[in-house]
Amino acid sequence: MHTCNTHCRICGTELIVGQNWTQKRKDHKMYICSACELKEGRNRHMRVNGKYISKHHPLHKPGNYKSFGDAAFSALEKDKKVKEGYIYVITNLAWPEWVKIGMAIDAEDRLNGYQTSSPHRDYELKYTIETEDRRTLEQVAHKEASKLASEYKGEWFKLDVETAIEILNNLKEQDEPRKRSA
Repeated sequence: MHTCNTHCRICGTELIVGQNWTQKRKDHKMYICSACELKEGRNRHMRVNGKYISKHHPLHKPGNYKSFGDAAFSALEKDKKVKEGYIYVITNLAWPEWVKIGMAIDAEDRLNGYQTSSPHRDYELKYTIETEDRRTLEQVAHKEASKLASEYKGEWFKLDVETAIEILNNLKEQDEPRKRSA
């Protein structure tokens, strides 16, 4: 192991080839440690259990993971930590009497996710409200919708769109005082 009197330009850590710095980075005078390179998103390589995964692999996602499952579900960890987001109402023409009331960090992105599973791309985002606590508001919305729906399965409610929108509007009004007092 070779020590160098060079330090990472981001965090100031001493750069040591073979430990936190590669010979290639040293040769190219790239004064950035491995940890900062990963944080900055400069490293576009994927490694699973230490093995390099080609950029052409269908599951390629930059970063270091213990398994492909860890790579696939790493975005879910971010989703769990973020409280802010949207409560939404989505419909599909295939089930005209049903609405989905759900939550997402980004409602449009969630809609796009549904569209990929539908050959007709027939999901419609009917309404959204923005909130600082999407999990809590979604639970309240589901509770209210289950009282009014003639039937429900998970996040899908046999309910007209107008009633679902009214539920969200009532939540929005209840959520405003909490925002002001926070």
